[in-house]
Amino acid sequence: MISRFSAGAILDTLVRYIGLADAVVLAPGCPTLLAHEGQRQHLPEELRADAVVVQAGADVERVLRSC
Repeated sequence: MISRFSAGAILDTLVRYIGLADAVVLAPGCPTLLAHEGQRQHLPEELRADAVVVQAGADVERVLRSC
């Protein structure tokens, strides 16, 4: 679990990791972060609508700032 981080390269690394691991990120109070659209169908119904596909660290940063 990552609780504190800085923007920039670490978020790019996170996006790369979730893509390679075929993982999703569940940040408390934020939309679920997906590596690709195909993951949405495996989420519980209550998480599907707000889930966001991220392709770069800047996408993650945008989502986290909106929470």
